Amino acid sequence: MNILLLTTSYPLQKKSRSGIFIQKMIEHLPAEIDVTVLTPDDSSTTDYLRSLKGGALVPFRYAPKRWQRLAHGDGGIIAALAENRFNLLLLPFLFCSCFIVTGWLARKTKLIHANWSINGVLAGIVGLLFNKPVITTLRGSDVNLVAKSWLMRQLAGNCLSHSKYVVTVSPALRQELVRQFPAYTSKIKVIGNGVDAAFFVAGEKRKAENNLVHFLYAGNLVPGKGVHVILAAVAALSGDNWRLDIVGDGAEREKLETFCQTKNLQEKVTFHGSVAPEQMPKYMSQADVFVFASFAEGRPNVVLEAMAAGLPVLAAAIPALRELIVHERQGLLFPPGDAQQLSTYMARLLDNPEERRNMGSQAQAALTALHLSWPDTANQYAALYKTVLS
Repeated sequence: MNILLLTTSYPLQKKSRSGIFIQKMIEHLPAEIDVTVLTPDDSSTTDYLRSLKGGALVPFRYAPKRWQRLAHGDGGIIAALAENRFNLLLLPFLFCSCFIVTGWLARKTKLIHANWSINGVLAGIVGLLFNKPVITTLRGSDVNLVAKSWLMRQLAGNCLSHSKYVVTVSPALRQELVRQFPAYTSKIKVIGNGVDAAFFVAGEKRKAENNLVHFLYAGNLVPGKGVHVILAAVAALSGDNWRLDIVGDGAEREKLETFCQTKNLQEKVTFHGSVAPEQMPKYMSQADVFVFASFAEGRPNVVLEAMAAGLPVLAAAIPALRELIVHERQGLLFPPGDAQQLSTYMARLLDNPEERRNMGSQAQAALTALHLSWPDTANQYAALYKTVLS
């Protein structure tokens, strides 16, 4: 079975975290499925991860090498456009190149699996031209913006119209998509992302508790992730019995580091930058509390990983997290953007080690009950591929 998988986010090198969840799914597909991954090239990669388990990676060019900065960076295409308006001029070339190469490769494939709405639109057109079925997976922002953006609504509607099935990564996203497009209810499926077993092991390896409590944030440093809210919250904490570790990179890093300097937080807040995916379980094992202040998400894998590692979660009360975390059980939920309430909850967990342990245990138990694993995710996609082709 030959599958063409189209995505604007995928790790081109071993240490990259761009679209790592797509790579994980592909690695666990049954052996009889061959996957060709089509993704944009970037400005810096020279040593490509060309071969995949049962397939190949094809990075396509859309501009001179040094200009290819739209995809794969922290925050993806949206962050790249926000960082530099000049990047808008590259979008037509990206879309045209993607369309041409997708059409060329589609001739030798049985099915096209597109990730994100713009790829779903391009794949849908190619599918009509070459009589190839299309499955589109929508992740987070594609659905969260449908009610607010005319453009995103048109893209999502087009995906639903031209795809055999549209997959969301959480029940909350499916519910919103059904609310906006009730006529396509039967087409909309849920297949959640998996979680590596290494994160469960990380919980077992957690260091013995001491008087110093480590808060951890992991993710992109872009405005929508709310890292500035986390820093404002820790700036209001009293005492010296805590530290904050920030793992990730992005356009906001310099601004966030400047804030730490103005608040004299340099000794308490550490920016670790981007780390290789296999290093994340180590950071989880060294933490006591996970903090996540994003304003909108699909189903953030990093929160799933934190729960698997037995960490209590302090999170913004957005739909994607309310369906994962029960307030006062697996963690504490605060109104999005409310640094004062977040600070109050941080102080509460600082002073209550037993509550931290209980919430962490419940978080891990709740995640275990969801049976989220990459083999299971891959098998669900494999079954959907077979359903479409049959």
